[in-house]
Amino acid sequence: MNESNLTNLEKLHKKLEKHVENQIKEWDSFVYAADNGFYQGFDEIKINGCRPTELRFERYQIKQYLSKDKTALDIGCNCGFLTTHLAKFLKHIDGVEINPYLTNIGIDTKEYLEIKNLDFHNLSFEKFETDKKYDIIFSLANDNTIDGRTEFTFIEYLTKIQNLLKSNGLLMWETVSMDTYDPELFDPKRKIIEKSFNLLEERMVKSEYPVNVPERRFLVLQKKSN
Repeated sequence: MNESNLTNLEKLHKKLEKHVENQIKEWDSFVYAADNGFYQGFDEIKINGCRPTELRFERYQIKQYLSKDKTALDIGCNCGFLTTHLAKFLKHIDGVEINPYLTNIGIDTKEYLEIKNLDFHNLSFEKFETDKKYDIIFSLANDNTIDGRTEFTFIEYLTKIQNLLKSNGLLMWETVSMDTYDPELFDPKRKIIEKSFNLLEERMVKSEYPVNVPERRFLVLQKKSN
C-alpha cells in the first residue's frame, strides 16, 4: 500500500513498529517482550501487547483515587501506554523511562492522541530530577528490573519516592515478578515500606507476562504524615 493511502492509525503503527525494530537491533540491555513486539498493549490504538493497558487499569481498581486536580509520576513507564491511559483521569502525569526507543513510542502515541497533560522523560529514575511534589506515584513492577540497569538499593529507591510525594500522597505498588510468590523476597521489602507508608488496599491481580507469573501483588499505600 502506498504511504499516502495509509490511515493515520496505520501510519502510527508503522512508526511504533519501527521503534520496536530499532530497539531490538540497537538497545544493549534486555528487551521486554522481544518476541511479541510490545510489552504493553493498548486497545485505544489497536496495539496488542503482553500486558493489556485497559485491562490492567480495571484490575488495579484505582479509579476512585484519581481526579483532575491530581498529578502523578509513573516510574519505568515502558512504552507509556498505561501512562497515556492514566492521563485521562489526572491533571498531569510524568512518565520516566530509560529506554529511548520506548520513550519514542510513548511520545508518538501521545501526539497521535493529542494528549497535552503528559510528559515523557528519557532517563533513569536515579537521574530524574524535579521540583514537583506528586499526589500519586506509580511503581509498577519496577523497583528491581531484570535489564540490570537498576542502580538504587531498595531503600534509596523508596526514599526518593517519599521525597517526591506530597504529604499523605499515594503510592501504587505492583510487585516485580519474582516477589509475587516468594515471601522471603517481598516480606523484607514490605517491612521497609510499612515504616513510611500505611497500607490502604492489597490484592492479587492477573498478569499475562511473564507466563510463569500469572498474578502480581498490587498495593495502594499512603505516605505517613511527618
